[in-house]
Amino acid sequence: MSTNNTSINISTQNSRGVCDLKCAYNFNYPESNLIAKNMGVMINLTYDNANTSPVLYNNQKYKVTTIIIVSPSIHIFNNSNAAAEIIIEHTAEMGGQNLLVGIPIVLSSESSDASNFINEIIASVSNNAPAQGESTNLNISGFSLQKIVPKKPFFSYTDNTSDWIVYGILSAIPLNSSSLNSLTKIIKPFPLPTPGSELFYNPKGPNATGTVGDGIYISCQPTGSSEEETDVTYAKNTTSATISFNNPIFFILLLIVAGCIIFVVLFFVLNYVYNYLTNGKPKLSIKTT
Repeated sequence: MSTNNTSINISTQNSRGVCDLKCAYNFNYPESNLIAKNMGVMINLTYDNANTSPVLYNNQKYKVTTIIIVSPSIHIFNNSNAAAEIIIEHTAEMGGQNLLVGIPIVLSSESSDASNFINEIIASVSNNAPAQGESTNLNISGFSLQKIVPKKPFFSYTDNTSDWIVYGILSAIPLNSSSLNSLTKIIKPFPLPTPGSELFYNPKGPNATGTVGDGIYISCQPTGSSEEETDVTYAKNTTSATISFNNPIFFILLLIVAGCIIFVVLFFVLNYVYNYLTNGKPKLSIKTT
């Protein structure tokens, strides 16, 4: 592959450090219909927004604007271009820089949901819109960027107009030689430079934290936390009329009652002894009439 020396090199060796919170990327892309247009140097795909903002990046909401497929890649991965690249462009809901997500595509006999979708896109454009300027409606059941974007670590950088998220070559989408050959027949290389001053790495990947869109929650598992569930029982704040035999108050009351009984018995015994000693042997008095 040729190398574009003006582009940033997407490589762990080129990373300036870790960026996770500021580079947090959360998404919940919906299913969408697609219209593909052959632009001569790229396949341009329209994506249904449906008035939703399916992406949250650095606490900013984004909508999908367009998707493009180029061959070879516009980014450099470990000092070489990939066979192709899919790029997803987003616009900020409140204004500001665009967000672009780049995913490399490599020659491979393996397959995935993402590669199956891209195979269908290339085949449809090749058959129905092979020339520059032609368009075609894509009838791809269940298409969603949710199945395209990897749930893996990614790189990020910023240029003059956009924030970039780019996946490394190890997270590339596999594509067979037949599809790649068809792609290179219908579009020409687009050597767009991708300059960037500082490259950062997010080891957590997307959907690590946060909410997306209108009340759509992305579940997260913080680093170092346990996935096990622990049952916690809270004591009820109620008063019971039943006194337990294990209750110390019960024993205190019992001792008090026993002490009173002993005191009364002892009093009568001492009184009896005192009368006996002072008056002699007590006699039983029997009255007769």
